Amino acid sequence: MPYLVTAVVLLAVLCLLNLLLTFGVIRKLRAQAAEKADRVADGLIIPAGSTVAAFSAVTTDGERISRESLGETMLGFFTPGCQACKERLPLFVDQARTITRETGRSVLAVVHGTEEETREQVAALSEVAHVVVEAGDGPLGEAFEVTGYPVFGLISADGTLSATTFDPARIPAPAKAAA
Repeated sequence: MPYLVTAVVLLAVLCLLNLLLTFGVIRKLRAQAAEKADRVADGLIIPAGSTVAAFSAVTTDGERISRESLGETMLGFFTPGCQACKERLPLFVDQARTITRETGRSVLAVVHGTEEETREQVAALSEVAHVVVEAGDGPLGEAFEVTGYPVFGLISADGTLSATTFDPARIPAPAKAAA
């Protein structure tokens, strides 16, 4: 009988140790996945810390925008037919609402495609962002050297891309606008 009790206690201790090690491995894998998401974004857009090339474009509301007129702005690039774009669009809209409400800063969404193809995305984005529709290589796509979609970032007031990410929820909130 004492051998049986010892064996059961030893087995319980081994199971608990295995459980702790499993939780540690899962935590490490999640941290690596979060790091990888940001590294993936660096290949889709100019790297964080780069100065954005000068550009000029017209929004769907007819407003002319340029690098100098934006100030500190959250931005996102989308294209129709992209499954990841469809999945991340609602997250971007939620993040854009939060940023405009809490900081008063602007949000810019760029949709690459024809007006007909982009109609649904433009409708969803127009309520929270300045939206620019570009067919092919437009001025914003060239200024940010966009090579894949979706990609998100934050432009600082001096025209530097201060952050890039593949996940809109990881965009740092800009500072509050001056009153």
